[in-house]
Amino acid sequence: MNPGTGALVAISLAAAALLAEAKTPCPAIGVPIQWIADYCMLKMETDDEIAVSGCIEEQSRIRFRTACASNSHFKRRMCEQMMRNGTRSGTLRQCLADPDFKGRTVKSGGVGR
Repeated sequence: MNPGTGALVAISLAAAALLAEAKTPCPAIGVPIQWIADYCMLKMETDDEIAVSGCIEEQSRIRFRTACASNSHFKRRMCEQMMRNGTRSGTLRQCLADPDFKGRTVKSGGVGR
């Protein structure tokens, strides 16, 4: 095999994976910083965005490939937290698949709205 052929195949496979990901709807639609804010407010049991600013700053440092990956990460953590607290019933899979499961910030499109 020509050395350039291997690179071309790898690029083609990566492009196909990105296209497939783009066609798959995100289970956690919204703005990543809003998902982070909702996660931090849930974790710290407050709706005071000033009180959770340190958590938001810390969680914002985590890097993800896509906005969907970031949102999905925080949705998962919120589902897990609520299931541990007994405020969410069902399975983790059901929670993650629920398009209506999101925090107040994501629902309203921002903090304090």
